[in-house]
Amino acid sequence: MTVSAARMSRGACAALAIVALALASLLPARAGAFASVECQHPVLTGVEVFKLHDISSRRACPVALALFRWENSDDHGSELYGCHGVAHPFLRLRQFEGWHLSLTPYFQMSRAGSSFAVEGTDFPLNCS
Repeated sequence: MTVSAARMSRGACAALAIVALALASLLPARAGAFASVECQHPVLTGVEVFKLHDISSRRACPVALALFRWENSDDHGSELYGCHGVAHPFLRLRQFEGWHLSLTPYFQMSRAGSSFAVEGTDFPLNCS
């Protein structure tokens, strides 16, 4: 009985090793999707994009930077979002240049199947 138990545990170990290797092979692709990309070099605004879905950072960054400039202009300051207390933002603006804006929980921009999240130093949302 101990021989069959040893065989089963070796088989179980081998199966676990195969599953672990399979999962490990998936991690780099997934980690790359969540990698943050700085939109300017050298960094001037701190605007970064991540969670890129069917869009490149080369296409996402100009949109994120345009939103940053719009939000920080004298004409539009505080029109993008408001705060319900500390760390509880809500969006006032739902569309920007044809892009849908949402909080899911990240600040996300989407259009025609493409989407990306935006973050940065005090942008796009800061309810501290």
